[in-house]
Amino acid sequence: MLDTPMVKNKQTSRLEVLRKFASLAPFSAECLQALAKGSVHFSAKPNQVIFRQGEVSESMYVILKGRIKFERDDHKNETINSGELAQYESFGEVSMLKREPRQSTVTAVTDAEFLVIERALLLEALGKSTPEEVADFFSALNDQTRKMYDAQLLEVLSKRSLSAQMEVEKQRALTQMVAGVAHEVNTPLGVINTAVAIMARELAVPAEMTAQRAADIAESLELIRRNVDRAHALVQDFKKVSVSQLVAEKEKLNISDVVSEIVGLMAVSLIKHGVSVKIVDKLKPEEKSWIGYRGFLSQVLINFLTNAERYAYPKGGGQATITLELEDQDRLRLTFADHGAGISKENQSHIFEPFFTTGRALGGTGLGLAIVHNLVTNSLKGEIKLKSQEGKGAEFTVILPRVIVE
Repeated sequence: MLDTPMVKNKQTSRLEVLRKFASLAPFSAECLQALAKGSVHFSAKPNQVIFRQGEVSESMYVILKGRIKFERDDHKNETINSGELAQYESFGEVSMLKREPRQSTVTAVTDAEFLVIERALLLEALGKSTPEEVADFFSALNDQTRKMYDAQLLEVLSKRSLSAQMEVEKQRALTQMVAGVAHEVNTPLGVINTAVAIMARELAVPAEMTAQRAADIAESLELIRRNVDRAHALVQDFKKVSVSQLVAEKEKLNISDVVSEIVGLMAVSLIKHGVSVKIVDKLKPEEKSWIGYRGFLSQVLINFLTNAERYAYPKGGGQATITLELEDQDRLRLTFADHGAGISKENQSHIFEPFFTTGRALGGTGLGLAIVHNLVTNSLKGEIKLKSQEGKGAEFTVILPRVIVE
């Protein structure tokens, strides 16, 4: 049966497209014509899975349009991003040729279109090719595979660095809080010591209990009571935050209280750097309930506060504002804003990337905001956005579900 002109045009179009793929370009026109004729067109929507890790398939895919991403679960069941491919790149050849399970899950990032080439069809094309054409095919395939493995290695190293830095940040935050609590507790203890000395003096010598003496003793007792309460509250706040840094436990919390506790525990460091923090709480009493992780939220806020000290106001002196309000019925909005140095436009798209920093000379590692992004999006199941203008401060908006569902 002869091809109709419409079928010929379709095959010719596919032939021209296949020439644009590095791994297929070495094939002769005859082989490419056979591949074009035998391939099947396939389209996918964003987030549609093309194939899953562990599946066995006898197909390879060439991308006509759009982008796809590779994700792999390691032995700890952690998902590793192995990179992305776009138009005029191909994938799935190695597993197809070796008849091995797929090493990654492939998902469409955008609307995408593919040509699907079966194993038998590719082997037939290879059988009809010259040794040089076959060598060029496998060379191109090797280059693409190495590119994917390099991307995967970088992702693994980045995750490990991020995990290690998160532990360092936890310890640093705890050290800061220990110093702060020790300093803060000294104040009520000093007052208690003075009050006890006054009482000891008044009671040391037997004398008539006059109204004035009774008033002095009563005042001393009240001072002791208030400052014991203050010291107790400081220790309790530190205990709650420090334990939550070490053990990730989901709790029903008052988010306004959690924010106040964290800011209070950072008070000494903030005073040292001349940074004042104003908390604007727009939540009604019934809106303050949050089922989430105190420790993760404390790490996010401590990073924001530390960045304000180090980068927003490097010379000291300035104000930061934390605003709490309802985003909608199911979500809370926490906004952290300063009026300091700000972030340049060209740096804003990189600010959450691991190892990106403009403050290496100030002790920055480039992992602080990467940790924040990881905690907000993965651990707290939320979203984070940045709005900034150089010289006019930065504003981070964190949207959190009122109930974190695993």
